[in-house]
Amino acid sequence: MGFVPALRKGNTGIGFTLETLLGIRENNYSKGDFIDNNEYHGILFELKSQRHNKIDPRKKIKNSKSSHLISLVTQAPHGGLSNRGLIVLYGYADSKARKRKNLYATISATKYIESKHKFVAQMKIKRKGNRLYLLVADKKVAHVNLNRITHKLENLLIIRADVEWRKCGCRNAKAHSGKYHEFFHFNKPCIYTGFNQQKFYQLIDDGSIYYDLRMHIPEGEITGKENYDIKHDHGTGFRTKFENISKFYDKERIL
Repeated sequence: MGFVPALRKGNTGIGFTLETLLGIRENNYSKGDFIDNNEYHGILFELKSQRHNKIDPRKKIKNSKSSHLISLVTQAPHGGLSNRGLIVLYGYADSKARKRKNLYATISATKYIESKHKFVAQMKIKRKGNRLYLLVADKKVAHVNLNRITHKLENLLIIRADVEWRKCGCRNAKAHSGKYHEFFHFNKPCIYTGFNQQKFYQLIDDGSIYYDLRMHIPEGEITGKENYDIKHDHGTGFRTKFENISKFYDKERIL
C-alpha cells in the first residue's frame, strides 16, 4: 500500500492504523489478535507495531531511527494496589497544568529512576519465581502473576514502519497535529516463535525488560472541552527495546 495516513494522532496512532487496515478491532485479547492463513497457517500471533526510520521536517534532525520501547503485554496488577490505587497514592500533578493527575514511570529491576517525583524515584521491580513485585521504597505494593501473561507472547509479530510527517490540509484534528499529518509505510515484518520463558525472566532480572506505568486520571473540574487527553491512558505493562526481543525467542525471522 506504500505510505498510508495515520488514522489517529499520538503514540497509539501506528497500532490503531495497522489494526484498522487489517480489519482488527481495538482489543485486549488474552491470546493474541492475528491469525496467519498462509505459511504459518492457524498460528495465533500477538501483533505489535513500531515506528522505525522517521522523517520529520519540523525537527532539526529530520531523519532518525526509532529507539522507542515496544509494548509487549499490557497488564494491571493481579494483587496489591490496583492501577487506580497506584495513581491515587503515587501520582503527581500535571506539569503542563492540565486537569489531570499523572503517573508515568519506566521501572527496572536493576536501578532506580531519576525523577523529581519522590515516589517515582523510589520505584523498582523484583521478580520472585513467577511473581513480579512492584516496590516503592523497598515495600511491596503490587504484583503481577507472570504465568498469567506470558502465554500471550508464545508467538509475536512486529510490523516496523517507515514514518514521514507531511503537510496536510484535511483538518482532521483527531489524526494530525497542526498542519502536519503522520504517514506510515508498513514494510518490515518481524516474526518470533518459540517463546522461552526462562530467558524472558532473565531479561527482567537484568533490567532489559521494564514494567511501565502509563496512566492519568481527571483531577479538578472537567468541562469536556479540554483539547488534550483526559480519560484515555495505557495503564501498566511490559516494554523492551526491539533488539532485546530475539533474546527470548528460539526463532527470529525478519522479512
